[in-house]
Amino acid sequence: MIKKTTLILLLLISIKTFSQKCKTDKDPFTNEKITSFDFYNKTVYFEIKNDSIRFDIKFNYWGERKHEFTEGTEILIKLENGIKIELKTIKQSKPKIESITSSSNGPFFPGFGGGFNTTSSENFTAYSFTFLLNKTELKSLTESKIDIIRIPDTDEGEHVDLEAKGKTKQKIKAIKKGATCISENI
Repeated sequence: MIKKTTLILLLLISIKTFSQKCKTDKDPFTNEKITSFDFYNKTVYFEIKNDSIRFDIKFNYWGERKHEFTEGTEILIKLENGIKIELKTIKQSKPKIESITSSSNGPFFPGFGGGFNTTSSENFTAYSFTFLLNKTELKSLTESKIDIIRIPDTDEGEHVDLEAKGKTKQKIKAIKKGATCISENI
């Protein structure tokens, strides 16, 4: 009986720990309602304020890069149901050099979309891309799983396709959770 109770308690704690929910606040200056979803320090972030739906996503590139992505940089998302979403950034994305020096077992790892564990000291460059979504795009993200995300590489005209596998799958699941949470609060 004690083992069963302990198992149930651990299950409930883990569900609460790993589930993210939307948070609603008020802007301290305008009193406007702001609803947001934040997965792992804005690795995936949604925010709705007034009728504006903001979507931020962070991607990491191995090594130190100096490239700056301009406003209008394109990210493509292909859903399992065949729908393709083309998003363009609303602001410039500057590189942020970060370093990993020990073994990582958290929900987010360096590498393009998430990737793998590392035990050595490695530098990577983080880029945060910001988009404004319309209600149709938001609804599409709630209705089907993401199959592939095409992100730009730092070489002009090049791209990388990220599939929903391995650790990248956690980020892709967070996108669906965040989109669903925000759409329920519109």
